[in-house]
Amino acid sequence: MATRQEIIQFIIDLANSGMGVDKDGFAGTQCADLLTYPAKTFFGIDLWGNASELLDSAEQAGLEVHRMPTDKNPKAGAFFTMDAWFGGVNFGHCGAVIEDSDGYSMRTVEQNIDGNLDALIVGGPARFNSRGFENVQGWFYLTYSDTPLSENFQPLSETPKNDEMELIPENGTFIVGDAAINVRRGPSLNSEIVAVYDPNEKVQYDYKGSANGYRWISYIGESGNRNYMAIGQTDEEGNRISLWGDLE
Repeated sequence: MATRQEIIQFIIDLANSGMGVDKDGFAGTQCADLLTYPAKTFFGIDLWGNASELLDSAEQAGLEVHRMPTDKNPKAGAFFTMDAWFGGVNFGHCGAVIEDSDGYSMRTVEQNIDGNLDALIVGGPARFNSRGFENVQGWFYLTYSDTPLSENFQPLSETPKNDEMELIPENGTFIVGDAAINVRRGPSLNSEIVAVYDPNEKVQYDYKGSANGYRWISYIGESGNRNYMAIGQTDEEGNRISLWGDLE
């Protein structure tokens, strides 16, 4: 089980990195994957259905569900769903609430809100957003291992800078997944961006390591400097828990 704060931070880190998660390996990083991926990865709960069906799925799994209308407001760590029609079908839309709502608006992270023409095929990465309650169906909570968040809880808005990382020798090839990945001068999301690799491009690397919640690969660039690329997220022990592409 994971704490509420750990899940919120996991989702905020996705938005900060410009990445997304794909739980089922189908149609890229869809909005529902942002909810179903942590449910399965951290809690072993395999939610089914598209975004408009997730409240029913969560209720069937025994999760705490709030349906509109209600006198409750979503708290940080809530996963909301809403009606959204495409081609006459209510596929719905959904996202994660990262701050306690005042009942008028929600501060959220959502996948697949970029408006790209191939959104139904490849999805879109996690993005910060704010929205009201129009068309919102309700929300649910995962079975967090902690009690409700303390009043002084504040999720980190960006990853702390730490350019120190143990380099572990490993020669390999990484193939970038559905979203482009930045190359940085150090193993931190605050470090300078020096290049960008697009989807399906290959990166040859000679070292790997874990720092700041991410698995990094490293190589010497054309400038002669060592470069770093985050290829997935890690747990507190540095074990990789997601991968934004393929390794050869």
